[in-house]
Amino acid sequence: MLGLKELARRRLQFSLIILVVTLIAYLILMINGLGVGLNQLAGSTLWKLGGNAIAYAEEAELSIIRSELDNQALEALQGHSKITDIAPLGYLAVNIGGEAEGSDLRSAALLSIDINSTTGIKMPEIVAGRSLNTDAHEILASTEFLEDSGLSLGDEVLIQIRLAEWPFTIVGEVNAGMFFFQPTIFVNQLFWQALKYSENNKSTPIASVVLLSVENFEDLNIKGIDIVSKKEAFGNIEGVAGQQSTIAALRVFGYLIGSLVIGTFFYVLTLQKEAQLGVLKAIGASNTYLFFQVMTQTIFISLVGISISVPLAWATAQGLSQLPTRVPVAFEIETFITTSIVLLVMGIIGSLLSGNRIARVDPIIALGQQP
Repeated sequence: MLGLKELARRRLQFSLIILVVTLIAYLILMINGLGVGLNQLAGSTLWKLGGNAIAYAEEAELSIIRSELDNQALEALQGHSKITDIAPLGYLAVNIGGEAEGSDLRSAALLSIDINSTTGIKMPEIVAGRSLNTDAHEILASTEFLEDSGLSLGDEVLIQIRLAEWPFTIVGEVNAGMFFFQPTIFVNQLFWQALKYSENNKSTPIASVVLLSVENFEDLNIKGIDIVSKKEAFGNIEGVAGQQSTIAALRVFGYLIGSLVIGTFFYVLTLQKEAQLGVLKAIGASNTYLFFQVMTQTIFISLVGISISVPLAWATAQGLSQLPTRVPVAFEIETFITTSIVLLVMGIIGSLLSGNRIARVDPIIALGQQP
């Protein structure tokens, strides 16, 4: 094929183009990886827990920080015929560290679970240790918290809240992820109430939000309660909306710049060989045939650049994960597939500039330019 033969003969020139395409693809992949990583820091715990909807106090405006639900709200949810399962969930930001003198304090998202609940909603998966006892000062710590703090099962820790310190023992490790950009820990619901409100009576809120298993939650109308999907709840975590819009803007600019760079390269190459294109047209080559050759080169170069950038981005993420300070870059299979497809399409779109130029080449004028 003529286009591939040209690639072989002009190896240096096209190698430089491949290098540029690889760097652009790598940059876009890292931006997408940053978006995935930041989303995981913001609320991967939300996706790991069960249920398909979340109930908030109406006045909280979908903010888990301001939302407070009491027993009356819980009973209203339990008594609704369309709701099959519920699980109260409390949230509190705390400082936590080991009992040893000089131990570093770390922020954590303290979440409550009702260990006596028989709900069908999935709770944190215990990967080591055991579950919580009813009355003991015990916590379940996420893998991320244990890795960041250097603590392990059986260690004594102090939770600081309102200038007071509460001793707890780590009895289990859970695959729970991050919440509000903090590693998560779990305590019994009664201890969460005591930590947050310093009291426990009938008027004390029992949860911040409630996880629900329900069909057609859009049709539910319970006074004083807002019910939304987990996706909408995630989008309302403080800071997530601004973070997602920033990443989306960077992603769009990356795609646009990539398509323009690829298009410009091939447009300049087309200008340089107008005389040769005129000769080919004079001997019967059609615009479609010539454009197909350019398109073949574009697809080949894009595929090579993407095939180099994907493992490079993955290796970078693995390297960053070994650093002592957490760097929020992560990848999913969908990230690589989607990014590769979009980059390939944008490269093809960029090459359309060359197609327009090829169509305008006049064989007579091009032949007259021959030396």
